[in-house]
Amino acid sequence: MRDQKATGSYIDLIRAGEPFRLLFPLGVLIGIGGVLMWPLFVWHFTSTYPGVEHPRVMIEGFLTCFIVGFLGTALPRLLDVPRFTLGETFAFAAALLAVAVCHWCGRLLWGDPLFFCTLVAFIFALIGRAFARKDTPPPAFVLVAMGLLSGLAGSAIQAFAENTPDLLNASLVQTGRLLLNQGYLLLPIMGIGAFLLPRFFGLPTRQSFPESLALPPGWKPRARFAFLCGLAVVASFVMEAVGQSRWGCALRAATILLYFFREVPFHRAGLGGGPLALGLRISLLAIPTGFILIAIWPDRISSFLHVVFISGFSLLAFIVASRVILGHSGQSDKFRAPLKSLFLLIALVVFAMLTRVTADWMPAICLTHYAYAALLWILGVLIWSIAILPAVRLPDP
Repeated sequence: MRDQKATGSYIDLIRAGEPFRLLFPLGVLIGIGGVLMWPLFVWHFTSTYPGVEHPRVMIEGFLTCFIVGFLGTALPRLLDVPRFTLGETFAFAAALLAVAVCHWCGRLLWGDPLFFCTLVAFIFALIGRAFARKDTPPPAFVLVAMGLLSGLAGSAIQAFAENTPDLLNASLVQTGRLLLNQGYLLLPIMGIGAFLLPRFFGLPTRQSFPESLALPPGWKPRARFAFLCGLAVVASFVMEAVGQSRWGCALRAATILLYFFREVPFHRAGLGGGPLALGLRISLLAIPTGFILIAIWPDRISSFLHVVFISGFSLLAFIVASRVILGHSGQSDKFRAPLKSLFLLIALVVFAMLTRVTADWMPAICLTHYAYAALLWILGVLIWSIAILPAVRLPDP
């Protein structure tokens, strides 16, 4: 089961257990479709305000493609277990596309249950492989499990609330929304980040242990720390759901900063490293910054959440995807190269975030700026797609 080089056609590369090669391009298409909802509405091509459907497409479609593509490729290698089959990869791709289409068409009653079932299937695919593992996962992956469970709980609560809106307490519904919209993304980012992101800066990782089926010395304390940080994040959602937005977001920001300060100390790495390291610094700073801004101005939650989502979650997805694609196509020499496409992606995504956030302070032209922000994001993603994404078809020689 040890790492074997994938060769042959594009389908052969996916069949070799590298689902990112299909799911990353699909995620890009879904993301562009989700962001296009705003220009289409603003310029009267559609009449439905996409305030609910847009985040569902982006979270349950766009970002989930990157999560499943990354975890489906990396975890089998880490645990030395059977890789994802071609059939599994195509099944997950079809399901996530269907989820996105349901939400794009406003069919939340179909989209959330289908997403729930897809996430259940993905979790069971991982659990089934875990029984055959020959190694122990990094301790920070406790947070990955908590994130997937947050997605399950959040989507289940949302689906139930949409079908029987009068039966659930409003605070529970809001907690479910936060678990789905934030916990499902934030917790895996913290867990994966502790293992992967120090490598962007040439720093040692605290998550590497000798290969062992038994828990090696030092594993439990780091897993316990990760679990407690995860609990603090979940507690912050409950605080926000019961009306304590300021303190909930303050706790969330403090927990993120504490966790990354200990596990991904990029402040020690200097300012070099090329555009991948630059994009990573921006995204890692944007996530807690967005929550700090909400804690200071809790009446601007909708505005400042876009600091977290645009320059945090979405930029981080493309930065990590770039490293995965380059690394799996024999181009690891470009990790620190001054790639213009990545600089342009970073600049346009940050510009899109600033345009979207400041739009809410200009009510007369607010919706127009939503559309401009969407187009800036799409332009950055298209540049990235032309320059980086075609390498998913290249084998690692």
